[in-house]
Amino acid sequence: MYKVLLIEDDKDIRTIVSKYFEKRNIKVIEAMDGYIGLSLIDETIDLVLLDIMMPGIDGYEVCFQIRQKYECPIVFISALSEEDNQLKAFELGGDDYISKPFLPSILYAKCLAICRRQINDRTHLYCFGGLELDDINHQVWIDKEELKLTHKEFLLLEYFIKNKNHLLSREQILNALWGYDYYGDGRAVDTYVKKLRKKLGSYQKYIHTVFKVGYIFKEDAYEDKD
Repeated sequence: MYKVLLIEDDKDIRTIVSKYFEKRNIKVIEAMDGYIGLSLIDETIDLVLLDIMMPGIDGYEVCFQIRQKYECPIVFISALSEEDNQLKAFELGGDDYISKPFLPSILYAKCLAICRRQINDRTHLYCFGGLELDDINHQVWIDKEELKLTHKEFLLLEYFIKNKNHLLSREQILNALWGYDYYGDGRAVDTYVKKLRKKLGSYQKYIHTVFKVGYIFKEDAYEDKD
């Protein structure tokens, strides 16, 4: 569940947004002004929704102070629709700007997209159907179950995924995984591809052989010339 901090002095807006988001599995922490908002923010917050015109301290200053310590996305929601206001919001570190009045559905869709992108950027998670790879923690899952790979098998799958849709020669793979000073031949690549395919089960379909050339990692159909 994502956690959103909503800093907004209008109670009606807080109620509408909170009810809409929480019905869709996004937890909303409400703050009626900037001081309260700053006291509530921490590392668990995935996104901040921030009004500009508030009593005590305005949204610009709140954004500035948040950016001194946190990198979570900040989406401004404001009745100030002039270009200068929007530019100032972005200059201070805002990630998006939505003018009031707005549809809760549009706000939700934008926030959900930003949260998902933020999580993927943070974890470096690559997803292909039920196949997932985390290149930070060196983990792979198939249909939510962790797949045990050797170090070299993981590097091979990672190399395929990060170069998806690109035809890779055996020499390229050798150089990337074994280094330029490796004196073996392409049979080492073929051996590891065979081992990797066996462990991937039905998801080996993404790794296609191109006869006498190498391999290509593709999600869509590809006619093997093997």
